[in-house]
Amino acid sequence: MSGPVPPATLASEEGGLRAPAERLDPRARLLWVADVALVTAALVVAGAVALIVIGVVAEVPKPLLLWGALVVIAAIGAGVAATVPGVLYRTYRWEVTPLGLYVRRGWIRRTWTVVPHSRIQSIETTIGPMHRLLGLAQVDVRTASGEGGASVPGLNEGLVARLTAQLAAAAGEGDAT
Repeated sequence: MSGPVPPATLASEEGGLRAPAERLDPRARLLWVADVALVTAALVVAGAVALIVIGVVAEVPKPLLLWGALVVIAAIGAGVAATVPGVLYRTYRWEVTPLGLYVRRGWIRRTWTVVPHSRIQSIETTIGPMHRLLGLAQVDVRTASGEGGASVPGLNEGLVARLTAQLAAAAGEGDAT
């Protein structure tokens, strides 16, 4: 026996769940590239400092193999920065429906999340330094159980205010407006 049939507003013509209508702001890709670049740079710099300290303190010649490992880490980081943000952007979708906030994410492992308006406990907006630089924000919607919720990263700051107000109003009324 199959599970419950998805509500008509989320069903596709093929009978499965349809993709939500909204995409993230295209600048979200730059945000993710910057995140990968910062982590990669931190790893390479920390590794280089460690190798220099070991070379000075232990008076051991700098092993070429370990320096090569740092080059490999940098190359992997560059590869991830060149591919993953584009994939994330193409697969992350969101929409506010009469049922609630509907989010689809993932490429290898797809996740569809619907946070019903009546279950919304809090709506949090996050704007970090890179978000601010790019004019983006992230909206996190949480339920009272603490286990449910959804995040929509990489939204235009102007859209965030409207989305937050729409979700807050719908949560207060128990249905979408």
